[in-house]
Amino acid sequence: MILPKNLYDRGTLEKLEPDDALIYEDLDVEGCDGEEFEETTKLKLLRRIASLASKLKELIVPLIFVLPGMMLPSLTSAVYFFVFLGLCTWWSCCQVFDPLIFSCLCVLMAIFSAGHLIGLYLYQLQFFQEVVPPGDFYKEEEEEEEGEEFNEEEKENSKVHAMVSVFHFIMKQSYICALIAMMAWSITYHSWLTFVLLIWSCTLWMIRNRRKYAMISSPFMVVYGNLLLMLQYIWSIKLHKHELPEIEDFLVRKAPGELASKILFTITFWLLLRQHLTEKKALQLKEASLSEVKIDDEQDIMKVLGKLVMAMFIKYWIYVCGGMFFFVSFEGRIVMYKIIYMMLFLFCVVLYQVHYEWWRRILKYFWMSVVVYTMLVLIFIYTYQFESFGSLWKNMTGLDENKLEDLGLERFSVAMLFTRIFIPTSFLLVCILHLHYFHDHFLQLTDLKHSPQPQLQWPQMQPTQAACTRAWHSPGTEMSRDRQSTVQPSSCRQLALVTPEATAARWHLVIDRLTVLFLKFLEYFHKMQVFVWWLLELHIIKIVSSYILWVTVKEVSLFNFVFVIAWALALPYAQLRPLASSICTVWTCVIIICKMLYQLTSINPATFSSNCTRPWENETNAKKEELKSSVLYSGPVDPAEWVGLRKSDSLLVYLRNNLLMLAILAFEVTIYRHQEYYRCRNNLTAPVTKTIFHDITRVHLDDGILNCAKYFINYFFYKFGLETCFLMSVNVIGQRMDFYAMIHAFWLIAVLYRRRRKAIAEIWPKYCCFLGCIIIFQYFLCIGIPPAPCKDYPWRNPQTSFNSNIIKWLYFPDFIVRPNPVFLVYDFMLLLCASLQRQTFEDENKAAVRIMAGDNVEICMNLDAASFSQHNPVPDFIHCRSYLDMYKVIIFSYLFWFVLTIIFITGTTRISIFCMGYLVACFYFLLFGGDLLLKPIRSILRYWDWLIAYNVFVITMKNILSVSGSCGYIHALINNSCWLIQAFSLACTVKGYKMPEDDSKCKLPSGEAGIIWDSICFAFLLLQRRVFMSYYFLHVVADIKASQILASRSGDYYLFETDSEEEEEEEKKEEEEPRKKSAFQVQNIVLVKKSMFINSVSLCPLPDNIIKRIFNILKFTWVLFLATLDSFTAWLNSISREHIDISTVLRIERCMLTREIKKVMQEEETEDYGMDSEEVACTPDTDMQLYSVGDGNAEAPPSYSKAVSFEDISVGSQDDSGGKSLMLVSPDEHPSDKLNDTILPPLTHELTASELLLNKMFHDEELEESEKFYVDQPRILLLIYALYNTLVARSEMVCYFVIILNHMISASMITLVLPILIFLWAMLSVPRPSKRFWMTAIVYTEVAIVIKYFFQFGFFPWNKHVEYTKDKPYHPPNIIGIEKKEGYVHYDLVQLLALFFHRSILKCHGLWDEDDQVDNASNKEDSDDELSMTAGRRDSSASLKSVNLAASVESVHVHFPEQQTAIRRKSSSSGSQLSHRSSFSSHRQFFYNLIHPDYSAVTDVYVLMFLADTVDFIIIVFGFWAFGKHSAAADITSSLSEDQVPEAFLVMVLIQFGTMVVDRALYLRKTVMGKVIFQVILVFGIHFWMFFILPGVTERKFSQNTVAQLWYFVKCVYFGLSAYQIRCGYPTRVLGNFLTKSYNYVNLFLFQGFRLVPFLTELRAVMDWVWTDTTLSLSSWICVEDIYAHIFILKCWRESEKRYPQPRGQKKKKVVKYGMGGMIVVLLICIVWFPLLFMSLIKSVAGVVNKPLDISITITLGGYQPIFTMSAQQNQLKDMGDSDFNELLKYYSALQFLENYGKEDITIADLEGNSNSLWTISPPSREKMIKDLRDFSAKFAVVLSWSIQSYGFLHVSCRTLEDIYPYYIKAPSDSLAKPIKQLLKDGKRDNITVSLIENNSSEWWILNQVGKRSKTPRPSLELFVFSDKVSPPSLGFLAGYGIMGLYASVVLVIGKFVREFFSGISHSIMFEELPNVDRILKLCTDIFLVRETGELELEEDLYAKLIFLYRSPETMIKWTREKTN
Repeated sequence: MILPKNLYDRGTLEKLEPDDALIYEDLDVEGCDGEEFEETTKLKLLRRIASLASKLKELIVPLIFVLPGMMLPSLTSAVYFFVFLGLCTWWSCCQVFDPLIFSCLCVLMAIFSAGHLIGLYLYQLQFFQEVVPPGDFYKEEEEEEEGEEFNEEEKENSKVHAMVSVFHFIMKQSYICALIAMMAWSITYHSWLTFVLLIWSCTLWMIRNRRKYAMISSPFMVVYGNLLLMLQYIWSIKLHKHELPEIEDFLVRKAPGELASKILFTITFWLLLRQHLTEKKALQLKEASLSEVKIDDEQDIMKVLGKLVMAMFIKYWIYVCGGMFFFVSFEGRIVMYKIIYMMLFLFCVVLYQVHYEWWRRILKYFWMSVVVYTMLVLIFIYTYQFESFGSLWKNMTGLDENKLEDLGLERFSVAMLFTRIFIPTSFLLVCILHLHYFHDHFLQLTDLKHSPQPQLQWPQMQPTQAACTRAWHSPGTEMSRDRQSTVQPSSCRQLALVTPEATAARWHLVIDRLTVLFLKFLEYFHKMQVFVWWLLELHIIKIVSSYILWVTVKEVSLFNFVFVIAWALALPYAQLRPLASSICTVWTCVIIICKMLYQLTSINPATFSSNCTRPWENETNAKKEELKSSVLYSGPVDPAEWVGLRKSDSLLVYLRNNLLMLAILAFEVTIYRHQEYYRCRNNLTAPVTKTIFHDITRVHLDDGILNCAKYFINYFFYKFGLETCFLMSVNVIGQRMDFYAMIHAFWLIAVLYRRRRKAIAEIWPKYCCFLGCIIIFQYFLCIGIPPAPCKDYPWRNPQTSFNSNIIKWLYFPDFIVRPNPVFLVYDFMLLLCASLQRQTFEDENKAAVRIMAGDNVEICMNLDAASFSQHNPVPDFIHCRSYLDMYKVIIFSYLFWFVLTIIFITGTTRISIFCMGYLVACFYFLLFGGDLLLKPIRSILRYWDWLIAYNVFVITMKNILSVSGSCGYIHALINNSCWLIQAFSLACTVKGYKMPEDDSKCKLPSGEAGIIWDSICFAFLLLQRRVFMSYYFLHVVADIKASQILASRSGDYYLFETDSEEEEEEEKKEEEEPRKKSAFQVQNIVLVKKSMFINSVSLCPLPDNIIKRIFNILKFTWVLFLATLDSFTAWLNSISREHIDISTVLRIERCMLTREIKKVMQEEETEDYGMDSEEVACTPDTDMQLYSVGDGNAEAPPSYSKAVSFEDISVGSQDDSGGKSLMLVSPDEHPSDKLNDTILPPLTHELTASELLLNKMFHDEELEESEKFYVDQPRILLLIYALYNTLVARSEMVCYFVIILNHMISASMITLVLPILIFLWAMLSVPRPSKRFWMTAIVYTEVAIVIKYFFQFGFFPWNKHVEYTKDKPYHPPNIIGIEKKEGYVHYDLVQLLALFFHRSILKCHGLWDEDDQVDNASNKEDSDDELSMTAGRRDSSASLKSVNLAASVESVHVHFPEQQTAIRRKSSSSGSQLSHRSSFSSHRQFFYNLIHPDYSAVTDVYVLMFLADTVDFIIIVFGFWAFGKHSAAADITSSLSEDQVPEAFLVMVLIQFGTMVVDRALYLRKTVMGKVIFQVILVFGIHFWMFFILPGVTERKFSQNTVAQLWYFVKCVYFGLSAYQIRCGYPTRVLGNFLTKSYNYVNLFLFQGFRLVPFLTELRAVMDWVWTDTTLSLSSWICVEDIYAHIFILKCWRESEKRYPQPRGQKKKKVVKYGMGGMIVVLLICIVWFPLLFMSLIKSVAGVVNKPLDISITITLGGYQPIFTMSAQQNQLKDMGDSDFNELLKYYSALQFLENYGKEDITIADLEGNSNSLWTISPPSREKMIKDLRDFSAKFAVVLSWSIQSYGFLHVSCRTLEDIYPYYIKAPSDSLAKPIKQLLKDGKRDNITVSLIENNSSEWWILNQVGKRSKTPRPSLELFVFSDKVSPPSLGFLAGYGIMGLYASVVLVIGKFVREFFSGISHSIMFEELPNVDRILKLCTDIFLVRETGELELEEDLYAKLIFLYRSPETMIKWTREKTN
């Protein structure tokens, strides 16, 4: 115990506490003026150390007294103990010792201790032991004490100030410590004496002012504690019972160690007494303390924090009390007093839930009752531990011991008693704290009627604190330091002297910033709290009801039936919900109490359980196996389980669901009351609508995607709740598929039949009532009858025909197949949604809700959606101006086609008769859906509702058939009517039904059953129906109608791409002009600028380290990536520029048309339409035309291409269009008067889309905003837009690609038709395929899908063995394409979508109905010979036609004569549709027009066709194995080396080569007819070969042959190019090689590579000479070709010299020298050393493993007959495993030898120890051998042969052959095997043992290896073979030559060619060094030109001129001079 020195030091400090005195002593010294007293740091440290040593001395003195007395109680030790008690008691009385008295006491105790030690020492002498008898009491004490040692050292680790602070805190809280110590003392040491402490402490805890009374009773505590310590000390002395008897339950002799803990308890009494006396003295100094002015900032801050903590405790301490209830009730075994605790708690919760005000009134008395009850529990448990009380309770109550234990009265061990008493004691403390400190404030806080006004939600600084802080923290304050020193406290003044002002200012700013951040955090946290509470208020009823039903489903019982009834009725009727919550709360409490009571040990279920007798087989229809699982016969039947009670090992787990249910119910009412309190406190009202975002209403729906998302978060169920209920109903049907699901289906049909929302709302309450009642009834069925009477259900009688599946489908109660209660969860979800929808129906009639959420009134069904005049309250979104508009376009424009895709997938995924209807509906809407959308809403909904009705009908029928087929009577159907199962896809999809095993005769279509896809289809059908009934859909229809009107006038002319040579010549002039920079060049410039900008920005002084470099590299990479992305996007836009321009023009025209017609219609509604001359400047005789949308023959709308006839009309603010500048159009009768505009081109030709956009005359704000929106998109979206535009622009090619891909995957006769039609019809049509082709493709695809679908049914015989026949190429269903397989129509779906997508584009561009227009044009052409340009302008209708758009996205300027020709070509190409000729004549006319066109835009794609053929040739060569019968050869070289060539490979090579020759011949002859015939033959021939012949040769289906598929795809590319060549015609001039068109390095190297190909140049020259009209001989032809090639090469070099000139007088750069020269040097070195490198690396790098096939061992003794012969093959040769190989490497880790081998190169041979041959030695040889063996002086040779011989020496006396067996052998690829000496142990081989076996007349030898790695018991030999790798077969032809052969055959030949390059240059200088070859090149091209024009004589002259030029060097010099001015 600490006895501070200041207690007996200065008198002025005696009145203060020790810690305060020490502080003031330090402050007095430190507070002096710095000039008068200065102390160094060292002196301060020394003074602190001295003070610490003084306190340690004062602490050690009491420890010296207590330790000897406590360690071993005795009479002598009692002196120390009682002195210690006296000192501590004196100190606790706040008394001080005189220093003299204290010193005297210390001296006396030292003398006593010395005497004590002397006495112990003397007693060790024999004399004193004889004086004091051995039985003397004092002698026993001395013997026990002489072995004791005292350690008075104690380490002090904490600082003095910390000790003082802790001591000060303990002193202030001493009364709490004392009370806790009293209870702990009484609990730890059980006796009547400590029972007094328990009662004493509990009494003090119950008193409100407990601190006061604890202080008053502190002297008695000290006295009583000292008394207990003294008694315990006396009874701790080791005396006999007769010397000091024990008093039962009062004083018991215990170990001395308990004194330590009791002393610790007593210390709290001493502290409490000292604190009491100190506070009494402090009252006397109170007046003096008030005279001083102190500003304690720390105290103010602590007060604020204290208030925060207090507020938190007031609010949440009651939850601690509730948690303690659970802790007390469920800790340990359940007994009665714990159940009473739970009753009290449940009573509180019930009252809180049922009546809030009553709960608040009795809450105080409730806590008082809990405290009293806990006191009684403590007393009863404590007193029952005394031995006499057990019998007393038994006599009083008459209960036995077991029942008393159920009450909670039993005797415990010390540890258990501590737990049993400590927990109620802790609970008592918690309750008392709440009752005395927090209860009153809690009642004020929870008063809903008198809630306080809102105050600050977070603490603020007090004025005093702020003033003090500002005064000494701010550097610029007005208060001087002197003033501060007078006002501030000493601590604040000292801090101000030490801390600089700048540091204080910085810390002040930091504190302010942290304060602001903390307040911000509190603000956001408060907002989040409000949001969470509001969210819980919205959805708590759903959470409560859902969880309660889930609990009832998981535990079906009679108890839980009340919950089901309550919520099934409360959900649809909202007024019953509070009552349901109250009922559930009360009933939950009852269930909890009952379950707890049932856990008492006195209740034994075995006493009242029933044992039912299992019936005989003729007494029930259930099987024997089923009876074993019956509830009646599986074990004893406990009737309490039916009610809901059972025994449980873990009660808390058992009650978890009920307790959580109670908590959720209490939380529900808490939420409502909290919100009421919050609104009352803040003067708020409840929102009208239950939404999350209160500021979002219907007007914000179109304000952006964020507001739209918020709106749907608010009102999604308000808008789509009805559809959600329908989906939940379908979900119930799909999940259950039973009788009640059928009832749900009928109700769904009945509700949907009402159609209109208002009619559905009328029947909805009845529907909700039905749902609630059916849930109640089903749960009653789940409960069933009690099983205790052992009575089974009547449908289990043997007379009934019910089986388990039928009972389950009917949802009957049963003891074997119990109804699945989880189904009720789906019903409940439906009920919940239906209840919410009923509330929605009621809210729709409220005006306030309609204002906020909008109305749910349906659109008028009589509305004509295509009418432009219809008033539309929603904004137009067609011209996307925001992301929200984009989503609207996706939903309202494209959802319809996506829904049709879903319908298609629904129909094809499930194979059944029902799903066939989906396909029919899908095809109908795909074909006629576009026209359907333009019909009135009533017509649209009529068709769509029929589709929904069919969908619901299918769902209902599948559910009905589930009882008769899929689930109920499936066994009978499998045996009798399997076709019915396959036709209707009858397979049970619900778990729990007993299904038969798989039968090969009748396979159940389990993967094709169910209504999952029907449900998905139903959801999308409902969604699309809402789209149809939306006002937004009217904008879509208006846009479609406008597109249709505009598209009706685009059949009069066409713009398509031509590649004619004439146009190419015209474009050559434009090439001379400076080219525009490409997108990549522009991006490079931008990139350079960006990098310069980055470099200029990054001039900040960053350290030049690796991090900076990495950062710069990342920045550069990012900029480069962005530039590449922009370049790619620009390139995509460039290739689809024409399509983008056309689409833009069409969008502008649609906007014009819509605006004008809407304006006219709106004006007609108010007054007759008339145009004032002041408004519009039009000719008087011209009237505005009105365009009827209903008349298909109406005149076409105004064209944007006639921009010169437009007149600008300024629309004022009175216009409905909102001040937008629109443009009206009038027919122009006299165009010559309007041609004064110099901006527009003359009207001699039509304007293209790009010209129209450049001369835009129409302006609209929506269009401009839309364009701006698209331009400002992120790069990724711009790239997506560019990809989409490219896809649309090439949609025709996409269709071709998908059709070909589908055929490649399917490879059947069904899919073969369309690819042939593509190559022979579509691609040959000019200028594009006709409508008839596309309709043929669409209809054929649909028919193919239907055929495939029909043959997917399993009842067809070939579908029963699909796994066996699926890979047979000639299986008829596989050839036709009707085989059953997964994903049979996936590619057909993609093909169909691509075709309809292309059809929509053609319709949008007005190119879909052009067949009819061509008919009209052809008729007109038949009547008129030609179109006359002088016939004047077209009529008024023709003048209004818009720009003509072609499927080809390239647009060119086509003048009227060319237009006329183009029209004529179009009509000729479509001649098959122009008359009523026969089919044959139509086809002949088609090909005739193709061969003899009136106009041809010739082009040359031969090069691309040649490249395609070359790629096919390469595929054949490198994939030759795919064209043989499962060829196992690795490559073509291996096959050729074996002289084996697959026949199919040879045929394909020859065909490919032959077609390339024929194609070249046709190209040179320029015969289109031959090309057409060749195309037809090749198309049919290739398809017949690839799809009918090749699969039979290779025995593989084409779809499984990847190489053949790749070859076919490239060939399809060739067919497309060939068709394009036919359509455009051959070029008139074929001049030179295609590689000689440009003069650069790329063309030069490609041309050189072309000439290096063997025989290619020669073959081309000969073929060109054969098929070209010429007068030259073959040699002359070849001469011209060689001269031309040579001149071209020189031209390339001369052009490169001009581009990269070398200045005169400068040496060559090192880059050139080292780049070119270094490369040549490296190449020559590689050639020289190639054989050595090749031969050394071929085996180590590219070598393959050469495993041994046979290993033989032979052993011979001397020269006699071999004694042992054995071979190892196949299974006896094993590969080495990873573990063995690693072990080998570890063992021989230092050997380089093993680095060359892997585990795959090592083979382990396991040779049998018994010889495989008998020992057939002759008798004389035998005797001779025995004689030789007995000669010990001679050496006997043993020969062991495998491939080499080894010699050993055999000693006759033993049977072991030493150093004979080579364990490791190396097997080289080119020599004999030999042992590996590096792996031998000590250079010695292994030993083997030999023995001779005789059996009858047969003899053989047995050998066994001694040191084997594998420990096998049988005799055997083990051999490790290391095999060297060999060269791969593909390089064997080179490796076979060897090093010398390679030098002779390869190196020398290459050296000869290299030597020719380096020598002989001087002889060719005259022809190589030509400065300018342009004239010679021109002469060669002139020869080609006159040859093409047929001027053969001129060809001879020019050839002679060329020959003369080369013969005359002088002329050559003149011709090759540089050109001069």
